[in-house]
Amino acid sequence: MIENLMKHYKDAFITAESPYKTDVYSWFLTETGTFFGIKKERLSTKETSLLSSLFTPYGTHVNDMNDTQAFWYNLLFLQQGTLSPEQFSFSQCRFIQFYADQPITDHVEFQEAIQALLPRDTIFLWENDSSGVLIETRNEETIEDVFYEEITVTLTSDFYTDMRLFIGQTHPLSDNLGSLFHTEKEWFQKGIHFLHKQKVYRLHDILPFLLLEGMDEDFRNQLKHVIPEELQADHELLETIKVFFESDLNVSNAAKRLYMHRNSLQYRIEKFIEKTGIDIKHFHGAVTTYLAILDVEHF
Repeated sequence: MIENLMKHYKDAFITAESPYKTDVYSWFLTETGTFFGIKKERLSTKETSLLSSLFTPYGTHVNDMNDTQAFWYNLLFLQQGTLSPEQFSFSQCRFIQFYADQPITDHVEFQEAIQALLPRDTIFLWENDSSGVLIETRNEETIEDVFYEEITVTLTSDFYTDMRLFIGQTHPLSDNLGSLFHTEKEWFQKGIHFLHKQKVYRLHDILPFLLLEGMDEDFRNQLKHVIPEELQADHELLETIKVFFESDLNVSNAAKRLYMHRNSLQYRIEKFIEKTGIDIKHFHGAVTTYLAILDVEHF
């Protein structure tokens, strides 16, 4: 790939141990840790977008960063540098990643808006004009009443772009934060792919898909057959059962979400149990069936 880029861009293409002349070159990082730069005047918007999807772009906002932001950018996006917990006033952090389906044009206004909507101090980093991360700093684990769905609605309304958030796990400060961040970044991308109607993602939303992806194809095919073929084609029924699971197996709450009479939903559940032989009103049966439904829908 690098050789092909070198042939295509010729003297507009360079490699280096670390980026320089960032006003002249757009820089990218390969999986092997090699930086390469291409003169900005040679790159179209489409080419830049394609390269950013294939490699890790070196932030276009690096020159605007303070020392703290630059440190965290290098640690997370480039996985460079070392972290000593003693150098910080906090002992834990959490990554709140964001993605907009359209580029954000007013960076300052967006940063101020999203930081004002969050209850804790954060370190803000852009990855590109459409995505980035807020590093939430903390000293102890606390239960918070933060309505992230409402935050996405506010940002979508104010900036005229669909906004998605990934709420990461809380991590103690350590040298492997860069690796943990990239893992959560992959989870975020899977969430957008599999749950494209959803706006806020957490690990428990993505975990079923990670489990299914990790299964071999033969086992996934066996899992599909938990649901009889005649029911696999009944998408409305499968969606109804899935909403029942996502409502914590509460028939009344699920009926409200489905705008359905409680007795009608109860009847559908009983018919599903009768046809599959699995009691989905209890945890183990529900987990098995939920994975089988996702398997049918996505794999």
